[in-house]
Amino acid sequence: MWKSSLLGLVLGAALLQEKLPFEGSVPLVSLYGQIDISAILRTWRVKGVMVCTHHGQPRACLWVENAFPCGVIEVVHQPFRTHITELSAALAALRLLPLSSSAGSDRGQTNLQFADAHVYTFVPQVQDIDWPIASPQSHAFAVNYISEFDAFAWRTGIIDRLIRPAPLLSCETALDKTSCAGTWGAFNPREGYLIHSSEPKTAFLQAVRAGRVASDPAGRFVIQTYPFEPRTGHMIQMIRPVWRPAVRIGEAGPIDEGAGSINGAYLFIHFGIFEECRRCLPPILVGPR
Repeated sequence: MWKSSLLGLVLGAALLQEKLPFEGSVPLVSLYGQIDISAILRTWRVKGVMVCTHHGQPRACLWVENAFPCGVIEVVHQPFRTHITELSAALAALRLLPLSSSAGSDRGQTNLQFADAHVYTFVPQVQDIDWPIASPQSHAFAVNYISEFDAFAWRTGIIDRLIRPAPLLSCETALDKTSCAGTWGAFNPREGYLIHSSEPKTAFLQAVRAGRVASDPAGRFVIQTYPFEPRTGHMIQMIRPVWRPAVRIGEAGPIDEGAGSINGAYLFIHFGIFEECRRCLPPILVGPR
């Protein structure tokens, strides 16, 4: 009895802490209405026709490729804060844990940017339609990565520096682009610190790095593996603080114009690019572009 009462007091104290305007402001169901459908249409293409056999009977299918939403990634400058309504109470309670003091905001007048990041599987469940669209087979929603639980590695990058060093040259001059998110910067080390003059552009790269940690832990703490690694040329869409159409990961251009957040909080939908030939080839995440 007393244990449950104590737990109630702890949760109540957490919820009474100052709530930032963005916290809990995005119900999961509302994300369906904010998906940039044009990202699917813009990338849809026919790769060919396949013929396979099933129980000795031939089957023919249209082999297609397109982007499809598969994850939600948020970047926040205050630990254990979230846009997602259904998770706000749980993360508020976690702010009382001692480890929450190891994280925090680094928002000053310098170009050093740091933020925590959270990765969630988010695969919209759609009715089967006649038009062939490649869509991943996965849970509708799952929590994959909370960087506050991976604070040492996310804040220092030491584990990645030991296991998979970053390229010696900058991404603008390096010949091998596989370690870079296009013009945004290097994937490794997969840490939350970046030196950049634009906080929104930094948030894009921090989101991609967090998604890659969640999809390939390699010594990192992940709640459950995110099955859709963010890759150069795949797509990401800003939802908060402003709604923007999806852009290619690593795309050059002014993706940060008018996208600054007062609270340093950013919310993205990640689109993987998948190929599928229904009844012959299951959905497969394609490589970098």
